[in-house]
Amino acid sequence: MCDMASPSLPLTPVRKKQPTPEKKCLRSTAVLSKRRTSTEIDGGSPKKKRIGAQEIHNHSQMDTEFEIQLPLVEPSPDLGRVVAISKRIELSYRLVDDDGNALGPPDGDWSEVAGILKRAFPTLRAVELSAPYLMVRFAELPPSPWPFTIGGLPVCFTDSDHGGYFDPGVLGRGKNELQTIDLRRGDKLSKPIFEQVLAVIQAQGIKMHEIFCFDNYWSIVIPDDTDLNRVPKVLAGQACCYRFKSKISNSDHAALRAKVPRGVDFDDTDYVTAPDALLRPGIMVCSSVSTTTDNGQLIDMYKKTTSGILVVNKDGETFITVATHGFEADGLVYHPNPIRGSVIGRIVEHLPGTDISVVKLNSGLRYTNHTFGSEMKPDGIKTSGISPCYPPHLRRYDFLSMDNPYSGFAEGTVLAVGFKLAEEGETDYVHHTWTIFENGSEPVDGSCGCPILDDQGMVVGLFRFKMGGDQGCLAVSAMELRRFGYEMCGVEQQF
Repeated sequence: MCDMASPSLPLTPVRKKQPTPEKKCLRSTAVLSKRRTSTEIDGGSPKKKRIGAQEIHNHSQMDTEFEIQLPLVEPSPDLGRVVAISKRIELSYRLVDDDGNALGPPDGDWSEVAGILKRAFPTLRAVELSAPYLMVRFAELPPSPWPFTIGGLPVCFTDSDHGGYFDPGVLGRGKNELQTIDLRRGDKLSKPIFEQVLAVIQAQGIKMHEIFCFDNYWSIVIPDDTDLNRVPKVLAGQACCYRFKSKISNSDHAALRAKVPRGVDFDDTDYVTAPDALLRPGIMVCSSVSTTTDNGQLIDMYKKTTSGILVVNKDGETFITVATHGFEADGLVYHPNPIRGSVIGRIVEHLPGTDISVVKLNSGLRYTNHTFGSEMKPDGIKTSGISPCYPPHLRRYDFLSMDNPYSGFAEGTVLAVGFKLAEEGETDYVHHTWTIFENGSEPVDGSCGCPILDDQGMVVGLFRFKMGGDQGCLAVSAMELRRFGYEMCGVEQQF
């Protein structure tokens, strides 16, 4: 039953080890304001707390907002330092509207943004909007890490002279469908609109492997033999861009590797034997050992992923979720690994098409839907439920976070929402979210199964895999759990 467990030791949601990617992440938010205040000093002042130049240089202020006075009449030596160490740069205006659409600056003038970035990164050449990214082009790339968002838009640093971060595909040559809806002229993306879009395409006998609604266009994956003259060119006022299945890079399952590159720390603590013995989302879980061949030699391998959320079924029984593809046929779940850990539970059900499995933990173990603490979130995050995962509940460019033994606490943002075909040969579509996380691909290794949260602590989805060839990641919506009779359990449980 999903009832409050008996009184336990005080909650101490702090990771025993801090993973390397978390250590590398930028911390500060630079808030740039045009309005001068009485606290102004030397062309710039902290919004919440006065910060010395040496403290800024040492990155010792992890989560402090800075207020930089604009316009920049005289170059401020602090401005470049503040911008260079800021994960998020907030301007005096937003580059994202309330409906999740990218905007240009007032009057289309990028000179202010370019001027700010130029002080931090002297090799900058141009700034331009190429939704879903703000493209920042350089003659020579500066050392990373780089700001993650500017004005609410995710940033792509590049030394390319032209083009966006990824190719959206080719335009369809068919009809303009759903003309009574116009997502570019005020109609808001919603679940009913998504359902109409799916119905239109399915009614025409067009097979889709996936469909996502990005800013300004639909991204649709179709079989190689599909005639582009038959597929819609516009749906609900947005252009339809198609990619053929064979051109899609395979998902990156580096998350399953048993070896981590040298010099990279991860959290392989055995929390079962820790003093408080309280398990939570974001602990390392592993498969049984299997034997494989590498260069003609037999080697023992095991898959490494991340634990998910505590759930309860209709009969009141509690379980936790894991990524299906991270385990062997025996269903055994080890923590932290099969070499020096122990079996903590067994998979009892696979949820078809979702890559989610549910695990019954061993008797006596405790689990809570409260994430680990970090320097960014010292008290961790107590999850507050399951997000519907479609607008207006979740919009493009909304803030996300996840915490796992490979990335530690990582921040991200939504690029698109949509659906993937459940499995080959099936007709059901499974709700997914296309996301990115800071520092490119580095934080996501091992994240499969990890819960992804919005800024209200709602579970948006469970990390599924990284897209091959770029930093995009797919998360299966946590709403899919409800189709199989599961709800999130909001209180600590003892099995």
